[in-house]
Amino acid sequence: MAGQKIFIRYGQDADAARLISEGLVGGSPPPNETWEKRVGTWFSEQKAGHRLILVAEDGSGILGLVQIVFSFPQGYNDPEAANGRDIAMMEGLRIKPGAPAEFGNELVQEVQVIARKKNVRTLTFCLPMNQNKALAQAKRWGFEEFRIMAEKTKMLCFFRKNVD
Repeated sequence: MAGQKIFIRYGQDADAARLISEGLVGGSPPPNETWEKRVGTWFSEQKAGHRLILVAEDGSGILGLVQIVFSFPQGYNDPEAANGRDIAMMEGLRIKPGAPAEFGNELVQEVQVIARKKNVRTLTFCLPMNQNKALAQAKRWGFEEFRIMAEKTKMLCFFRKNVD
């Protein structure tokens, strides 16, 4: 991986199976779903213009994944996190083990550039409160906390950043 050029591009349908087989999406599947179904939903939402999937790869394969959610699916409504106009959420930042250390920073920078091009003024995302290292990294990227929310099994911290 070292020294190879990393390309960040829009995800394509053919990437769906690769995201799973190359280990970017995995672990315990979401409740009542398979990873295949969840990834398929992401690509359907991208086709509908509600989400943008960014895939990063080099000659060794897929190294990372991040998504920009412009509006949530039917049944979810959180206009402070994504409103379909000028607020969007960065979601699902995943980096393959062994990827260059600065790679996550590069992906987050690219999300901000693309968000601006899509007329997004505020970029948000959330993290579980028990991930101290990730919470500190979010602050180093210039995001600030704006909301804490309880879920059944964890507490979430929402962050936002002006990107225009």
